[in-house]
Amino acid sequence: MVSKKLNLICRRANGGGFTLIEVLLALTIFSIGILAVAGIQIRSINLNTAARIQTEETTVAADWLERLRKMPYDHDMLEPSGNPHPVVEGPYQVSWIVSEDDPINDIKTITLSVTSGNHNGKLVKLNFMKAQDE
Repeated sequence: MVSKKLNLICRRANGGGFTLIEVLLALTIFSIGILAVAGIQIRSINLNTAARIQTEETTVAADWLERLRKMPYDHDMLEPSGNPHPVVEGPYQVSWIVSEDDPINDIKTITLSVTSGNHNGKLVKLNFMKAQDE
């Protein structure tokens, strides 16, 4: 009787169907693959977010650089006594430090920084020089 049952089980295993162990093993391998793809997807989303934020920070920095370049040399926002000059623009914190490295030739060095409150953002820093307009 036991031999008949064992023979029946062996015939099913050799037949066209799958055993429970084969199905569980296939599901385990499939699950590991799906988890790997999910991990890659999460990493991709975070990197895309970081790239978008850095692009926005760079755009804000370039915009402020142009604003500061258009200001007169003796404008209040270009005075070293107000360092650092903070401004909040949306979710970004913009600040700049003015130093008069060459007061004889009327040249100011301005270091502009833009940061984001988001953990994916990075500091964007631009340096430029402004000379007295003639």
